[in-house]
Formats: sequence, C-alpha cells, structure tokens
Amino acid sequence: MSLPVAVTALAGIILLAAYGLKAQCLAGFGGREFSHLCYNDIQPLYAARGVADNIFPYVEGTLASSELVNGAIEYPVLTGVFMWALGLPVTTVNSYFNLSALLLAPFALLTGWLLWRMTGLRALLWVGAPALVLYAFHNWDLLAVAAAVGGMYMWWRDKPLGAALLFGIGGALKMYPLMFLGPLALDLLWRRDQIGALRAAGAGVAAWLAVNVPFMVAGFDGWYATYAFHRQRSANFDSIWQFGWPAWTPERTNLVTTLLLIASFAAILGLSLMHARRAQSYPFLQTCGALLAAFLLFNKVHSPQYTLWLLPFFVFLRVRLGWWVAYTVVDLAVYVGIFRWFFDVVYQGLDFTWAKKLLIGGVWARAALLALLIVVFLAARDALIRPPERTLSQAPSSLAAVGDQSESRPPAQA
Repeated sequence: MSLPVAVTALAGIILLAAYGLKAQCLAGFGGREFSHLCYNDIQPLYAARGVADNIFPYVEGTLASSELVNGAIEYPVLTGVFMWALGLPVTTVNSYFNLSALLLAPFALLTGWLLWRMTGLRALLWVGAPALVLYAFHNWDLLAVAAAVGGMYMWWRDKPLGAALLFGIGGALKMYPLMFLGPLALDLLWRRDQIGALRAAGAGVAAWLAVNVPFMVAGFDGWYATYAFHRQRSANFDSIWQFGWPAWTPERTNLVTTLLLIASFAAILGLSLMHARRAQSYPFLQTCGALLAAFLLFNKVHSPQYTLWLLPFFVFLRVRLGWWVAYTVVDLAVYVGIFRWFFDVVYQGLDFTWAKKLLIGGVWARAALLALLIVVFLAARDALIRPPERTLSQAPSSLAAVGDQSESRPPAQA
C-alpha cells in the first residue's frame, strides 16, 4: 500500500469514528447527547433555524428577545445557505444529519490533501487528530477550515490574489479567515509590492462583500441579526470569561474582549515586522497562527469545534510535538467536562461534580496554552516543502521533521 493510500485510509477511519461518535444521537437526545458525548449543533438547529421548514435564511429573519427567528442564523451567510440547501432533499432530522456528515467529510479530506501537498507527512497531525473525531460533524466549521487552508495553499503557490479570495470566502463561512488578510497584505508590502498588497486586500474584501451584499439588500435586518445576536450573547460556558468574571454584562465583556483583541493583534503585527527585519522575510504563517491563538484566547465565544481552526498551524509550523499533544489533551478535557457537566446539571440536578472540575481546569489550561502558543508560533520556522508541482508519492515520507526545530526549506516567495 502506498503512503498516499495509507494516509487516505487513516483519514477515512478517523471520519468513520467521527460519524460513529455523533451518530449515537440519532437515537434521540433526551440526555444521550451529554451522557454519550454525541452532542452536535446539526440536529437541534435543523428545527430551531427553520431548516426543517425550508425557510430561506436571513432575508426575513430577525432577532426577537435574543432569539433568532424566521430564518435568522448565528453563522455568516455561506454557512447558513449550506445549512438550508442540505435541508431541501430531506424530511427528518436524522437524514439531515447523515447528509450533512456525508457532504462535510470531503472538506476534511480536502484539507488533509492540501496540508499533505504543503508539508508532507506532517499532515498526519490533521488527518489523525482526535479533534477531527470530536468536531468533524459537530458543526459546519470544516467548510471554513478548508477555505482557510486553501488560502494558505494559494499563498504557498505564490498566488496572493487566490489566497485573498479564499480568505474572503472563508470569512463568509465563519469570520476568522478574514484576519489572515492583514498578514497577507503585510507580506506583500514587505516584498515591496504595494500594488499587490492593495489588490489582495481589496480582493479579499470584495469576495466577502460579493457574498454578503445581496443578503444585506434583500433583508438587512435578517443579515445583521447574526451580528446583533453575538453582540448580545453572554460569554460561552467554556470560556475564561464565564468562569473568571461570570457577573459581567455582555456589554462589559464585549468592551474588555474587544480592547484585548485590538491590543494583542497590534502587538503581534508589530512583532511580526520586527521578525521580518531580522529574518529578511515576512513570517506570514507564524503571524496568522499567533493572531488566531490570540483570538481564541480573548474572544468571549470559544465553541469546542474551534480547535479545528487552530489545528493546521501545528502542521504548518515546526513546533515541538508536545505542544500538539498538550493541546489535544486539554481540548479533550474541555469537551468531556462541558458535556458531562451539562448532563449532571440538567438531568441529575448536580453542579460542582468531577465534570465541572475537569471543565474548569481544562478551560484555564487551554487559555495558558493559547497564551504560550502566541509566542511559540511567532518564534517557529515554517515546515513547508518547496512549492513546485509534485505528485503525492513525491511528498516527504518521514515524520522525523515533526517537532524538529531545525531550519526549514523556505517557500518560493521567502
């Protein structure tokens, strides 16, 4: 069996395990979603967001008493349209989940293939990650992850406009890929390509607008309900803000988190320019990874599946394998802790159980890791192979580079 076939087979096994975990909930929720750790957003949102009634999203939607109704959805428009489209050919919540899993799986495989092309067998850190079992079919985040990694792939091929377009499209799926437009423009500016920087930034924004403007025009209130909902909501149960400052109002949490994000982003971008002066090349991947880690650290919403956002940067960057292992363990603690705690609270009337202790410890350990990863990512070398066309069989065939701190081969534009 060739290496590409073996890696693809492993990806298939992981995705089958991911389906098996969540498919336990096809027997119904009623406590099973927490006790069996099979909770996912796909099943409950089928009815709650009007997908079961084939309501076209956003256009007639509104936010009423902090509830999204009439087709309003808490996700950006491309994710909402994907949710709606998958509801058209099905009539039950179980068939909706099955179809969603079937159509999300290729995006996990595509992400793995792109990572393979860029880094060789380091892609196993994605393909074989326990997080893929937990979150592949938890929500619709694989769509945005594939777009973000696709943008990185285009950057690797020295196609910044393609990268910008994919980041803009990714931002219309989940907002986070938009933050990569800044480092992309700075990378081009560092190479004295001012026109290219303007074109890339403009292309990314234009791609996002091209998707969003029709919905703004058709029903601005329904489109804006997505963002109004997040402004009004409290911090997630599995965030540092919920456990550290639970009495804060959403307004105060919004203010503090926004200020921290602005300050951390400014510091990271400043440090990236200092690094560029020393290394004579802009640390694009490093900066993107650090920005994402800061976002996950300080944002008031840190849903469990956001681990999928961060995972590719353990592949892109030469950080020691222990960081990937540590984050995997802590993420598993948060996942088990939060859903087992929900079971204790809702179905047993208990609160401060072992699950809540595990959750609290996991949340703070994850926050500490994210803070450290900002520094680790910025200091890391990339793990990219050279970008000329290669067949999969020509990719590196050793995992010896995983965790290695030695000099990596630079991308073509470095």
